[in-house]
Amino acid sequence: MASPAGSAPHVLVVDDDPDMLSVAQRALEQAGYRVTPAPSGREGVDLLKAERPDVILFDFWMPEMRGDEFVAEVWKVFAKPPPLVACSADPDFMDWDARSSGVRHAISKPFDVASLVGTVKKALAEA
Repeated sequence: MASPAGSAPHVLVVDDDPDMLSVAQRALEQAGYRVTPAPSGREGVDLLKAERPDVILFDFWMPEMRGDEFVAEVWKVFAKPPPLVACSADPDFMDWDARSSGVRHAISKPFDVASLVGTVKKALAEA
């Protein structure tokens, strides 16, 4: 279930790089979001089964589960998923059929904090 009215929006951050996961978590928490980190796509999917975040930020290139595979799993959990924000250091990662999978936002790594927070805010506003 999404965050109740008046509470901080909840962001699930899925990234196998512990440094990037930590930076994203810290930046979003400082911007007022409630953040749940997941160090793998599989753990991210498991967390989705327990609680519905307001936004999902995920790394596209993870060793255990690529971003397109993660998105397919998200669709198995939710008939209408929360906004999905993909991120990657590979500039061509959005060549996959992201739009038809429900991914409307993307951010390149390394990201600056303002871009990260702005993209999450935009995804929430469009939800």
